[in-house]
Amino acid sequence: MLFNSYVFLFAFLPLVWVLYFGLNRMNLFTAAKLALILGSFVFYGYQNPMLCLLLLSSIAVNYAAHLLLSDVSRGARLRKGIMVSAVLFNFGLLFYFKYLDFTISNINFLTGSSFALQHIALPLGISFYTFQQVSFVVDSYKKEMGRYSLIDYALFVSFFPQLVAGPIVLHSEMIPQFADKSKKKIDFGNMVSGLEYLIIGLSKKVLLADSFGRLSDVGFGAVRQLNSLSAVAVMLAYTLEIYFDFSGYCDMAIGIGKLLNIDIPINFYSPYKACNISQFWKKWHMTLTRFLTTYLYIPLGGNRGKMWRTCLNVMIVFTLSGLWHGANWTFVVWGMLHGLAMVLYRIFRKQADAMPKWLGWLLTFAFVNGAWLFFRADNLLQPFKLVYMMVLGGFGGFTEGIVDSICEKNFLLVILDRYLNGPVMDILSQGMTALWIAVPLILCVKAPSSHEIVGRKCRSNGYFLWLALLLLWSVCKLSQVSKFIYFNF
Repeated sequence: MLFNSYVFLFAFLPLVWVLYFGLNRMNLFTAAKLALILGSFVFYGYQNPMLCLLLLSSIAVNYAAHLLLSDVSRGARLRKGIMVSAVLFNFGLLFYFKYLDFTISNINFLTGSSFALQHIALPLGISFYTFQQVSFVVDSYKKEMGRYSLIDYALFVSFFPQLVAGPIVLHSEMIPQFADKSKKKIDFGNMVSGLEYLIIGLSKKVLLADSFGRLSDVGFGAVRQLNSLSAVAVMLAYTLEIYFDFSGYCDMAIGIGKLLNIDIPINFYSPYKACNISQFWKKWHMTLTRFLTTYLYIPLGGNRGKMWRTCLNVMIVFTLSGLWHGANWTFVVWGMLHGLAMVLYRIFRKQADAMPKWLGWLLTFAFVNGAWLFFRADNLLQPFKLVYMMVLGGFGGFTEGIVDSICEKNFLLVILDRYLNGPVMDILSQGMTALWIAVPLILCVKAPSSHEIVGRKCRSNGYFLWLALLLLWSVCKLSQVSKFIYFNF
């Protein structure tokens, strides 16, 4: 089920909200948790109920490991064996569903063999709930928690606002909230904030990300037909698409959590304002960065050794981060590029920090744009072809396909087309396309984040009127619904 769908917004979410607070009002706290778990499984298995069996199996195995690890009387070697077995189980599932075909295809390429691909469908959200449960098992081994009930653990893993695309949450920041009786009553302050986040996130996805998605799809589908201006527009379009898509999802997740009085960690905080690559990764997918730092980078040695060792650790972490996003060499290259950028920043940190902020921002933003080309590309050659068209594609305005992707269904231009001649409409369409890219780009860099907006103490009536208009506009666009990009990971 998608957040940006009629069935979720007008049926599922209201029903779960009423059921959850209704049961809590009757002091049926366990039943309320069970209702959330049931609702989360309905959400997860809405299009493919078989996915629920996989999630149930994963929860059962990891909870069994938690029970075994919580018995402090077990010997150290046995406890370590249980932890390692559980971690291998989690990564084994992830490998089978996500990386088996990728591995087979690379073996076939390198050896000339012809092993058959399995064509296994990637289960929704498996990358997220796998990492979440790995962190839980490792923390159980470290004795950093007491023994949790099966109901609390199942809700921690399956809680639908963060199940399929994060954030990757920790037990310590979620499970205590499920037991907090002060959170069982309707909180109108949380309701207002939750609706604000929900509307802002929905509008980012439906009004902005999806329109930029159409533009980038057109451009990446016909790279050789682009001129220089259009090739740059395609690059910026994907940069903006993934920004508003992931930002929109994160806002909606926080908003839905607040409607249920659950505080979900911030996972996205204006990353395109970053003035160096380190800042970028402190603002983009913040909980993934936290997980990789805590459970991979630090165990590898972190920055405690010599510089070469630190740089190697950084490259390992970012290469695996790229692979985590997808079973394709384009993602691996994307991760390695970010790892190399982070290594260079560490080596030349004094010089980088001494730069004027505008220059640091420009270099960081240019690098992030270039790296996104590999993230979006269908193959490793496509980014180079697009860069070639940027440099040598020739002069001229936006090509017809680029203009149509933005302007074809624009209500204002449809009306004006009845009264204005062709040349004037061409100029207006070119201007509209340029504005549609330029204004959101400026918003990414200059506008306050959604967290700053919602966190303001004083919000005017005009602000709430604007939110109502955004909601109405977004709902009218839901017929063109599309998946969030991070649902693919």
